[in-house]
Amino acid sequence: GYPCLPEPASARPVRPAKVLTDAARLEAAFRKYVHRDLDHKHPKSVARAEADEAWAPELKAEAAPPTPPPAPTEYTIVVCHMNVIRYFVCRALQFPPEGWLRMRGDNCGITEIIIHPSGRVSLGRFADTGHLSVDQLTFH
Repeated sequence: GYPCLPEPASARPVRPAKVLTDAARLEAAFRKYVHRDLDHKHPKSVARAEADEAWAPELKAEAAPPTPPPAPTEYTIVVCHMNVIRYFVCRALQFPPEGWLRMRGDNCGITEIIIHPSGRVSLGRFADTGHLSVDQLTFH
């Protein structure tokens, strides 16, 4: 599908109605599979009861509960078309999605998007085909 009109423009004409339906589907899939544990737009603030004039952080530290253990590492495997992968990579790295066609990958490549506990996102590998022999590489 087409997440948005390609930039530079494709030689093949693209119907705007197709872009609208494909873009909505791809964005819904991105939001389902690629997300952070932390919500950086709405950070937890100090409770209003603690923020009065009598609050002393050094006194509060003694009664603080122990730090919870880190969450286990989670892996999500998505098997899909390269168009979806390229769009996910652009969105996850906060690149303009219009550049999705500027990345090329062979069939059966492995892409790893790493979302750190802090919310930082990095690309571990893109369309890696090291597990395939040269005879098995294809592109279409």
